[in-house]
Amino acid sequence: MKSFGFEDLFRKNVKGWVKDPNSNSTGGWGLTLIPRDMARFGYLYLNRGIWDNNQIISKTWIDESTAMNPNKYGYLWWLREEDGVFAYLALGDGGNVICCIPEKDLVVAIASEFIMNPRDRWKLIKERIIPAIID
Repeated sequence: MKSFGFEDLFRKNVKGWVKDPNSNSTGGWGLTLIPRDMARFGYLYLNRGIWDNNQIISKTWIDESTAMNPNKYGYLWWLREEDGVFAYLALGDGGNVICCIPEKDLVVAIASEFIMNPRDRWKLIKERIIPAIID
C-alpha cells in the first residue's frame, strides 16, 4: 500500500473518506467533513441515533459506544467527565472536534485548518463554551 502524503489527505477538494489505491476506505481515520456535517453527526449521537424521527443507529450502539470505561475511550469517541459534566468527543487531526454534551443538549463542532500540535480544544470548550451556555 502506498503511503499517504499531505496532499492526499488535506488538499482543498478532498471529500468523504480517504481511500487506498483500490478505492477501499480507510474506515478508522481520514474522514473529511464540513462543520455542518460534523454538527449533524454529533446531533445524531446526542439524539441516540434518531434522525428525522427514524432510528438509524441503534440506541444500544450509541450507549455502548459512549459508555465511560477505565480507558476513557469509547468506540472512536474520547470520553470526558470533569466537574460533573460528561462529554464524548471525536478528535481529529489538526484540532477538528465533534463534542457532545448530553446534559446540556449541546453539540460543538470545531473545524480547523490542519496544524501540528493544536491547542487543547477540550480546554476551550470547558472554559469558554460551556460557561457561555445559559441553563
